Amino acid sequence: MEWKQEIKKQDGSIEIPKRWLHIHYYEALNILFRFENSLRVFVYIILKNEYKNEWMNCQFDLYGSSKTIKGISNQRISQANNFGYLGFDVTSPLMHLTSGELIELITSKAYWEVFKLYFRGNMSIIKNKLLEIGTVRNSLAHFRPIKQDDIELIKQNTNHTLMGVEECLENVFSQSYRVPTNTDEDWYKEICSLGNELINIFLFYSQDENWVKCELEFSVQILNRTDYGNNIYGFSVTNLNTPNVLNQYKELSSFVTYINESTTFPTLDSDFNMVIKKKINLVFRKDVLIDNIVVITSEVKNLLIKILEETDLLKGDNLARGKIVEPINTSSYWEDGIEGKSGKWEHNYSNFINTYESNHPNEYWGQMRYSNDIIAGSQIYPWMPANVSEYEISW
Repeated sequence: MEWKQEIKKQDGSIEIPKRWLHIHYYEALNILFRFENSLRVFVYIILKNEYKNEWMNCQFDLYGSSKTIKGISNQRISQANNFGYLGFDVTSPLMHLTSGELIELITSKAYWEVFKLYFRGNMSIIKNKLLEIGTVRNSLAHFRPIKQDDIELIKQNTNHTLMGVEECLENVFSQSYRVPTNTDEDWYKEICSLGNELINIFLFYSQDENWVKCELEFSVQILNRTDYGNNIYGFSVTNLNTPNVLNQYKELSSFVTYINESTTFPTLDSDFNMVIKKKINLVFRKDVLIDNIVVITSEVKNLLIKILEETDLLKGDNLARGKIVEPINTSSYWEDGIEGKSGKWEHNYSNFINTYESNHPNEYWGQMRYSNDIIAGSQIYPWMPANVSEYEISW
């Protein structure tokens, strides 16, 4: 057997062997992959906010009997573990439901009421269009031939059924509008009163104002610096273990939709110490935040106190390790310019962000890169340890 490979050209284009499948098979795979994973994320968002930590116990009729999300996923995770050396280790429950099962869950009598707001059509029409997509999906998944017309059908049906879903996802993924400082609502006053010398808190709305991002901006502390000469510096610094925030503060985890994280770009101060801030973003549906503001505020207060205590611990003993604050190593070095270009400082700081692991809580979404074309253009999805495409800016 001669398995021919693609040829990557210098201009970035790819030439595929003539014996490979027709291009519309790849287009179908791309659309269906994105459709199904977007639907998974959407289902999680709705069920998590409606049922909090009980969302995995939601039951629906499947194959003549009642099943729970947790029950289905546990069985499939166990089967996958038999061949754990293959693929990625993914344990998030919804990643183990098929598109057909997601459709049955969404259109079930028990849960249609909480989903129907996001679909522009009655339940029977929406279900029929989703099942048509599923039919093409099954043909591809079971290696039956598909037609070019099938591609147009799944594009059209995806557009028709997921218009409202995409609006929801856009607002859930992006909160870029600062909550006005003259906001007179109790939840705003409660959260704005928080913060300390290490943590600044900023509040942002989604475009529809139904989602609130509580940004905790942590000023990273230098624990130790090593001067290697030739403008090379090594640092031991404090970092926040974002998944452990969810593990340690269970009530906060119950009400938050997801947490992601990012850092500012490092600079060096006048003493050549690295200056960088770590941001932890807690995203809440606004009504859930308002209804549970007392508990959420208490949890955030306790988190801020813990960060102060553990930072002080590491400053006194930089070999110590807290449950939230941990030491990591970073470095900065000067890179001379070439061909008349000026030099610049380069920084190694990628280990500030946790790589998604299968044991992380479902609410931890890692470092998300926002695209305004959520369904068709996401580079990475929650609960995936690797990106699925190159990043493309689309505005």
